[in-house]
Amino acid sequence: MTTRPHILSAIALTAAFGCSPGLEPADAPVPDPASGSSEVERAVYLTRIGDDTLAVEWVAFGPDRVEADAVIRGSSTTFRRYRLEFGPEGEVEAYSERVHEGGTADAPLARTTDLEGSGADRVLVTRDPETGEEERTPFDAPPVSVPFIDMLHWPFEAALRWHAREGGWPREIPVFTGRGMRFDLIENEDGTFGLRHPSRGISTLELDAEGRILALDGTGSTRAYDLLRLEVGALDRAAIGARFADRPLGELSGRGEIDDVVHGVHFTGDYGTPLRRGRDIFGELLAYGVWWRTGANRATHLSFDGDIVIDGERIPAGDYTLSSIPEEDGGTLIINRQTGQGGQSYDEAMDQARVRLRRDRRPERVEVFAIRAVPDGEGGRLELRWDDAVYWVPFTVAR
Repeated sequence: MTTRPHILSAIALTAAFGCSPGLEPADAPVPDPASGSSEVERAVYLTRIGDDTLAVEWVAFGPDRVEADAVIRGSSTTFRRYRLEFGPEGEVEAYSERVHEGGTADAPLARTTDLEGSGADRVLVTRDPETGEEERTPFDAPPVSVPFIDMLHWPFEAALRWHAREGGWPREIPVFTGRGMRFDLIENEDGTFGLRHPSRGISTLELDAEGRILALDGTGSTRAYDLLRLEVGALDRAAIGARFADRPLGELSGRGEIDDVVHGVHFTGDYGTPLRRGRDIFGELLAYGVWWRTGANRATHLSFDGDIVIDGERIPAGDYTLSSIPEEDGGTLIINRQTGQGGQSYDEAMDQARVRLRRDRRPERVEVFAIRAVPDGEGGRLELRWDDAVYWVPFTVAR
């Protein structure tokens, strides 16, 4: 796998965050000597989407124990601290999570989770420190299970390193948080691996023989982010926490609405609104000739209350989902009768019509993907606007 060029080098990142290369942060997590081993390996992961930092992870791996700190930018910036311990057969013996509302461990504690009890009576207990309220979930996880933590990847390396020591790669990685999700691991012919999220699609991993995650290309998934493994000490926790404490990223992709009237026909609907974030979109992030959900997350829905005609094909009034196959000079817009599904679901047998897309270039780049129905002479245009392109189809109102 070739890491895409918009990922900054470790040296450039070091300069950007004002950290010194090769200097290990003083507060790096260290497995307790009581764990019985001094073999500790550290890692730093940077996860980015376009020009934006999503998460940074500082991890210490021991043979049977992992400790990790992370800063995550979501609807708020959180600092998180984790500990995971495996037994001799890979069974989960201990797990804890501490979530702070802010960029550092000094920020207010928002949530704690701990594995408590023994044998068949073990439970994951999540507590609100302010109210004392608890949520208790029975714990029954197969060996080498790891937590699923959105936007963090150290748990997957913990599982992969375990299996690499045992002499083989797993077909799936079970998780004990995330409502019973399992992640498939797929060996690719080029030596990379696909990691399949149950609903978000496949990310491509570059691994070494010991199970280290060297890089991740998420363009095959709905999140479309990248992970890069950096030199230990390249990014300092205090500097990262201070930089992003008051700069949450918000939703990666929100929802937009269509509410347009063209020659008496009312177009309504909703769609995911991915952001460009400094990326080249068509032909790069979205490969030409490849089916695209035409938005993000939930499928793009479009309704209109009058029949329309596109390239001589009459489309009855009703509720539809849209997807597309972009090409450099246009491509295909797919109008499908299936509704209510997630964005990764597509049943070709439900196609109402496939019509030819046109493409215009824009002098200015559009940051947030948008869909509009606009008048154009005696008819109209259904437009897909993003980056420097407008993909569109002409339509007329049926009489």
